[in-house]
Amino acid sequence: MRKQHLSFDEFKELFQHTFESQEELQAEYQAFLSMFEHLDQTPMPNFSSEEQATIFKRAWLERPQKSSWIVTWIDFFRQPAVAFALGIVMGCFVMFIAKNEKLDLTQPASAEPMLTVEHTKYTQTYKGKMIEAFYPEFENPRIVLEQEDESSPPQKTLYGTLDHGEITVVWNL
Repeated sequence: MRKQHLSFDEFKELFQHTFESQEELQAEYQAFLSMFEHLDQTPMPNFSSEEQATIFKRAWLERPQKSSWIVTWIDFFRQPAVAFALGIVMGCFVMFIAKNEKLDLTQPASAEPMLTVEHTKYTQTYKGKMIEAFYPEFENPRIVLEQEDESSPPQKTLYGTLDHGEITVVWNL
C-alpha cells in the first residue's frame, strides 16, 4: 500500500516564497517525491511518528544542495590568499598601464616667442607668453623698465588692460 504524500499544489502553497522560479519549485518537488519513494521502498523499523519525522528532517536538511557556479567562484575569491594575490596582480596591472603612458614633455613649437624685448634709448619693454603667464588676470600685459638717464636706477612698471580694453592698468613694481 502506497502512502499519500503532498500534492504539488500543497507543496507550492507551503514553499512558494522559498524559490525564485516555477522551474526551481518543480525541481524541488521532484526531489521531495524521490526522497519519499526511496523511503517507501526502504524497510523501516517500528519508530514512532515523531522519530520518523526527526529522521526525515535531518536527512532532508543534510542532503547535498546544488550550488550555482557563481557561488562557487565567489567562495573561491573570498579566500584571503586568493584575494591578496588578486589584489597584487591588479595593482601590478594598474601600475604597468600608468607607467607605460608616454609623457609628452615637448611643447609644440609656436611662431610666437615666449618673451620679446624691445629696446629704446632708456626703455626696455618685455612682453609675450611668459609675461602673460605671470599676470593672467590682465589683458596684453607688458613690463617696462624705464630710466630717466643713464645714471638713474630703472623703474619697473606693468602695463595692461582689463574688461576687454576698457580699463587701463599701470602698476609700479
